[in-house]
Amino acid sequence: MNVTFTRTGERRYRVSVEGPGVVSAYMEPAPGYDARLPHDMAHFVVENELGIMAGVFGQLAQGGHANTFRPVAGPPRGRIVKRGKRLADTNRDDAMLSEKVVAIACRVWNDGAPRPTPAAGVDGVSAEALARVCRAFDAASAVWCRLRVGESMTLTWRGGTREKGKRRSRTPRNIKG
Repeated sequence: MNVTFTRTGERRYRVSVEGPGVVSAYMEPAPGYDARLPHDMAHFVVENELGIMAGVFGQLAQGGHANTFRPVAGPPRGRIVKRGKRLADTNRDDAMLSEKVVAIACRVWNDGAPRPTPAAGVDGVSAEALARVCRAFDAASAVWCRLRVGESMTLTWRGGTREKGKRRSRTPRNIKG
């Protein structure tokens, strides 16, 4: 799945998703604008880096709407709405985990801590994983900060599965501007 973040105004952005098996959808305006790293981009990075498979973007990859995205083709139809609601209800724990990790990782990243401490984390998310997320924030932010209004950057959702009880551990992936 490709996720495109577009600067739509001085303090506004849009998120669009598309790909095989995905309902092409968008969210505009997207919440939580930040000049360095918009809130939903932070969610994308956290979920992609840690293998949180049913947070916002995992639900979208499974054909859901994460209770926030609208289909490009018009108003959501019954089957799409039902699937999205079922995915959101079933995966509430991953969505909440994503929110917690985003809040902590953004705080660590914005404070400029050289290396997060284990106490800075969430149960099951190591200091090393938080450090990896912060490095991925740096990479995404470097591209985002160069964009002008009307310009976009596209990130690729890796998908896949994680081992039971473990978050997937990989190095930062392709961030294209």
